[in-house]
Parts: sequence; C-alpha cells; structure tokens
Amino acid sequence: MGMAAIGTIDFFSGVELRVYPLYFAPISYVAWQIGRSGAFIAAVLSASLWLGANFLAGLEFSHPALFVANTLVQAAAFATVGLLLATLKESLTRERGLSRTDPLTSLLNRRAFYQEATRILALCRRKGRPVTLAYIDLDNFKAVNNTLGHQAGDDLLRNVGALLVASTRPSDLCARLGGDEFAVLLPEVDSHDAIVALERLRVRLAETVATGAVNVTGSIGALTFVTVPVDMDDMVRQADSRMYAAKAEGKNRLHHEIAGVIGV
Repeated sequence: MGMAAIGTIDFFSGVELRVYPLYFAPISYVAWQIGRSGAFIAAVLSASLWLGANFLAGLEFSHPALFVANTLVQAAAFATVGLLLATLKESLTRERGLSRTDPLTSLLNRRAFYQEATRILALCRRKGRPVTLAYIDLDNFKAVNNTLGHQAGDDLLRNVGALLVASTRPSDLCARLGGDEFAVLLPEVDSHDAIVALERLRVRLAETVATGAVNVTGSIGALTFVTVPVDMDDMVRQADSRMYAAKAEGKNRLHHEIAGVIGV
C-alpha cells in the first residue's frame, strides 16, 4: 500500500521532480519486519513502480536500453539499503539472544531467568496459582574438571542443560545461574506434582551425567509457593538454602518444602 502510494506520487510529480527516496521508507519497514527476502521483494516492487510511474509520466532517454539500466541501478540501490537493514536487524536479534542465553548450555542466563520469572510470577499471583522453584547443584562436579579436564566438564554441563529442557514443559523456565548451578521454575505446579517431577529429574540427572570415573549427581532444593511472593531474590535464596539441606542429607537428594508451612 505504501509503495503504491509513493508510485502514485511519483507519477503525478512528473519526471523533473525526483521523489524516489520516498521508496526507501516502505523498503526499510519491510526489511526490518520480514528480513532479507522481504527486502529483496520490496526492492523489486519499488523499482517496478518507479519504472512504470516515470514511463507513464513521459520520461524519455536517448536509448531504450537506458531505461533498463536505470531501473537496474534503482533496484540495486533499493536492495542494498533493504539488505543492510535486514542484516542489521538479524545482528541485533542475535546479540539480544546472546545477552539472554548462557553460551555453554543455551539455557537462560541469570539475568534473563529473573526477567522471565518475574513476569510468570506476576501471572501466577493474578490467577491465584502456585509456583515451584527448584535450585540444582551438581555433586562432585569439580572432580570432573580436575580428573577429566575442563572439556569434559563443559560437555557434562551441556548434557545437563539438554536434560533440563527435555524433562520440563515448554511453559517452565530452565536456567544456568552460574558454574554448576541451575534453576527450574515450574508455574502452576503444586507440591505433589513438584515432588514427582523433580524426583524424576533427580534420577535422570544421576543416570545422564554419570562419567564413570566420577560419580556426578544432583542435589535439588525446592520450594512450592502457594502464595506467590514478589521478591524473586528471596525465592532463590530460600531454594538455595534447601539445596544445601539436600547436600547435608547426603547429596543426590531432593529437599522439598511448602513455603510458609515448613520452616519458612
């Protein structure tokens, strides 16, 4: 619609007034919203409209081939601007994704986890639904780096990240908070379902991350909040303390409590 309007303006403005820069506006919009394919199509359409409008307005050249040459030059200029903008949008999107993603495991990083969790918690409060937060620390992980090397440790962390994603729902949040510490937020999950899901996760962790040379397991501290609090930092601290309780109980344990009921 925008390009057609500009083509109409181009026609009525005649051949002496150059309005072709106006075509860059819709080309830029399409390139930003759709990407490179949209930029290319918009460039071709704009060049075609430019050709038609100027031809009908009486633009003449000394040789017909010049019409073709000028049209190709216009199309190339339109395409160049569109492709540059589309590339810029792709770069910004990629950088934004990297700023929110842990580069090793492809899980959310701490900052992105807090941002997304805050939004989910607000929704759970509004709907009056519970939420469960689990804090996971890998047992004996340092021994993997010391015994098998850092590459083996990185591979293990990647496996844990993939396992967390495979073991949770699309609506759940999984994050690497740093080192060998992970968090899982389970919205609208009560204590019974949380225990079932997290115990299954604990077993799968022990089965999946076993290296043979080092017995790597996971200690999980979890809290189910019937009344969802506002302070995300406090929720993480509480879940972290339950994780240490799981380690104190012998590691490879799930220590789960209901917030406001047991020692909270």
